Amino acid sequence: MKHPADVTSHRFRSTINNLALYAFENELTNDLIAHEIEKRFATEKTGKKNKIMKDVLQSCYKLVWDSTLPFENSIIVKEAKDEHTQTIEATTAITLAQCIIQTMKRFSVYLAKNKPLPHNFYSLCVDTLLDGPLANYDPDLLVIYCKQTVIMLKTAGIINEQSMDTVNVVELYQRLFSAFWNKCNWKNLFPSGGYISNDIKNNRQLLLDIILSSNKPVQLDSIARTYFELTGIANPYDLFAISLLDFSVITWLSFFGIIEYVHSAADMPVTIALTNGAYHLVQLISQ
Repeated sequence: MKHPADVTSHRFRSTINNLALYAFENELTNDLIAHEIEKRFATEKTGKKNKIMKDVLQSCYKLVWDSTLPFENSIIVKEAKDEHTQTIEATTAITLAQCIIQTMKRFSVYLAKNKPLPHNFYSLCVDTLLDGPLANYDPDLLVIYCKQTVIMLKTAGIINEQSMDTVNVVELYQRLFSAFWNKCNWKNLFPSGGYISNDIKNNRQLLLDIILSSNKPVQLDSIARTYFELTGIANPYDLFAISLLDFSVITWLSFFGIIEYVHSAADMPVTIALTNGAYHLVQLISQ
């Protein structure tokens, strides 16, 4: 027999899923979902109700993106897609990509075969980013991130010699992530890692699964140790390998809005957590 706590947890999850399905089928707006929660969970505290609202919306999003039912024009679908697009627009990856594309258009800069971009191109991009959404970033790191983004955009076929594709933000996100996750040579993308970069790429899905299985903040070195123990790529306590994992894959998963770094004291271990939109973004990039 299951532990009573497991039974209670299962029943609660079932209640959440049933409410999400009810909201989905009846095309409830977010306000109406909140009203329904007030009725069904009247005795719960406000914090608990907010958590229930979050869980219901997450279940709704999964129904929206996974369902083949004819609800494309419903209010709940439109609200979910609107919020989904807003989440994508707020990611650092999209900020970097749009800055590079806009800078190329503004100064008529295009890729030349077997030639690097002009020397001052990345300075122009960094100046723009520092004046706007990424004002708190280190300029030297931004240069690296911009160069990595150019590699992804090129690999994705979005920027080419003498041309660039015009795509909406969702397609840009999908193609950029696909380039990063599936197409780019990680030894080129993260050259400081040497051979280990491509070894990490070859086992990237396991890393993502480990991260997605954590439903609460977790120390990065704990995830790294588990990953390296399972793959044998590096010693689980190899600080270089852990740092590489942090400054390459983990950093870019945060740029794509799937994880976030949890703020803590300077002398505390680096901690990460899934973002609110993590599962929805993973669903999108898995299509």
